[in-house]
Amino acid sequence: MSGGGKKRDASDECAAILLRYLQEQNRPHSAQDVFSNLQKQHGLGKTAVVKALEQLAQQGKINEKVYGKQKIYFPDQNRFGNMSESDLKGLDNEISELSCKVQTLQQNCRHMESGAFRKVKSVC
Repeated sequence: MSGGGKKRDASDECAAILLRYLQEQNRPHSAQDVFSNLQKQHGLGKTAVVKALEQLAQQGKINEKVYGKQKIYFPDQNRFGNMSESDLKGLDNEISELSCKVQTLQQNCRHMESGAFRKVKSVC
């Protein structure tokens, strides 16, 4: 078997990693952002990242927007479908409830930390 098959497998694997990453993040990224975020974890080279992003954009798996010399890549938002107004309101309510829970938990943590600090200070 020639080296061409191995290169294709590596580029396909790189493209799969990038597609999964962009879909999980669901926000725009430049090639540099993607490279910086995945270099240590997957050992991807910058050239491989750029080529894979361009390949995914050509295949229509992700979208590409050009701003001058800069290209921004993001997942196709059509895969999410449209949400009704009531669905959006439900999500807004859930966000509000969770935000209140986070604030309460943060206050509890601060209270517990200050109490633990006083106990340690009184022992010393």
